[in-house]
Amino acid sequence: MPEPEPQDGIGPFWAPTVAADRFIESSAGARWYLLVSSWLELSARPSLIGERGPDNKPYAALSDSLYSTAAPLDRRLLLRMLADLPPGAGVDATRAASALAWRRPRWAARLQPGPVGALLTEAHTLGVVGRGALASPIRLLLDGAPEDAVVAAMSKVLPKPIDHFLLQADLTVVVPGPLERELAERLSAVATVESAGAAMVYRISEATIRRALDTGCTATELHALFERHSKTPVPQGLTYLIDDVARRHGQLRVGMASSFVRCEDPALLAQAVAAPAMAAVEMRSLAPTVAVSAAPIADVLAGLRAAGFAPAAEDWSGAIVDIRSRGARVPVPRRRGYRPLPTPSPQTLGAIVAVLRKMVARIRRGRLDPARRWHSCSRPPSSRRRW
Repeated sequence: MPEPEPQDGIGPFWAPTVAADRFIESSAGARWYLLVSSWLELSARPSLIGERGPDNKPYAALSDSLYSTAAPLDRRLLLRMLADLPPGAGVDATRAASALAWRRPRWAARLQPGPVGALLTEAHTLGVVGRGALASPIRLLLDGAPEDAVVAAMSKVLPKPIDHFLLQADLTVVVPGPLERELAERLSAVATVESAGAAMVYRISEATIRRALDTGCTATELHALFERHSKTPVPQGLTYLIDDVARRHGQLRVGMASSFVRCEDPALLAQAVAAPAMAAVEMRSLAPTVAVSAAPIADVLAGLRAAGFAPAAEDWSGAIVDIRSRGARVPVPRRRGYRPLPTPSPQTLGAIVAVLRKMVARIRRGRLDPARRWHSCSRPPSSRRRW
């Protein structure tokens, strides 16, 4: 479900597919390859998002105005031009536009410094180009190298994931590089990102520690996380904060139960909970005289009766109720009322008869007598009049 959820609880809404989970679990090189290969084939110009069109309205991310079949051609032309330069050599938007217009004179109208600069900005964002020069793994991609070779080449130039961070006295965490995926997930559960860049900075607070405890972490696990992965001493204030939040966390418990069982005899209730027939409904005791289960009340009653007990169902007031199935019912279909056909008036009948008489008279005037028609068809050709 999206966050925040729709007020009506139903769609439509945008949500990631299962491919998003595979993307997150992939290596940095594989994720980069997927982004770059998709960008090369993208029939749109994402740099126009937010720009205003002829109607002075900004282009939306999924607007049809961004569609362009020439965008993939322009990207490959730009990258091919950069690939022909010596390794490490770069150009700016003006020089790149001139070089592209010289290669494709008929495309010069759309290969101006502005659009070419937008393409360079997109390439910089994806790591395809750095300071106007082409990245070395892109050369393999343009030459048609296999995906594994391109991913391996990019993985060599990317920084290696690290397994440590730096804890500060102000409860900030400085991460001097990309963290290992599992460690990054654990740190994100107990801290929030305060600033991103070459070195990310996280902030730990009472709310973030409570959020980590809500996911099932314990105070002992949080202490071990910081002691094991911090290259600097753990601040004493952080230790006190974790213990204080953990002491107050979970004093009130909220669970889910579809049915309950109460009994004035604690021994009888304990016997019912421990009965083998009740294993399927997963009933557990909350107090000596109360037990709950997530199973429907009918399943709990059936399990107790199968175990040899004689339970009774009750409502909110404690009165015994009958919960036997009454069978399914459907709404009665709405009957259509009978509407008799109206009786035609004498004027209507007279008009109908008059029309029918005219039609019969017209047919009779154009009909040929059968005897005369046969006589005309059987006359020999020589006896017919010639003109």
